[in-house]
Amino acid sequence: TSLPAGCPQVEVEVESMDKAGNFIGWLHIEGLNLSVALVEHALSKVHFTAERSPYYKALLAAEEAAKQKKEKVWSHYEETPVEEVVPVLEEKERTANYKPVFVTEITDDLHFYVQDVETGAQLEKLMENMRAEVGSHPPVEGSYAPRRGDFCIAKFVDGEWYRARVEKVESAAKVHIFYIDYGNKETLPATRLAALPPAFSTRVLPAQATEYKFAFIQVPQDVSGGG
Repeated sequence: TSLPAGCPQVEVEVESMDKAGNFIGWLHIEGLNLSVALVEHALSKVHFTAERSPYYKALLAAEEAAKQKKEKVWSHYEETPVEEVVPVLEEKERTANYKPVFVTEITDDLHFYVQDVETGAQLEKLMENMRAEVGSHPPVEGSYAPRRGDFCIAKFVDGEWYRARVEKVESAAKVHIFYIDYGNKETLPATRLAALPPAFSTRVLPAQATEYKFAFIQVPQDVSGGG
């Protein structure tokens, strides 16, 4: 059906709509954006949600012009002076505290573990005494029941015992452990684990592997495929 003569041409521009059919949009009358016109004539103010719309700049320009006229909704408008704040930056001398370390483990996500050289001799002595103790009083296989968070000793692939921490227990055959003095991880059966003798606990000598990571570096994703 054609519109009666003299009726304005109205266009509705839908920006978004929900499942119930409610929509947010713009009303154009004879090509004029009604929202911009209302703001320009000081009959409305710009809502913050309009910043996502393509008409945001036009709305801001219209609002600024209306403010200067000080009419209707802007009749009591007083421009707030903006005081420029100049940040004062204090120059601080950066002091570097270097110390020698041994890098013992590097992970796939570029984290790495180091040992402090200064305590290296203490660790060697502890390991020597611990292995002598375990050698003279070998643990009974299967007597240790690992629990998450426990400190223990674990038999590495080289056949030697090292201090470790239980990270996860899947089953008696799959216990995830972390070697606290070296930073590497392994999954072992419980039969290769034993209780940590108190004389060699972390109270006697703290865990020697300290974790670090590279700053401002993102590991690239492994993109599979040819090319």
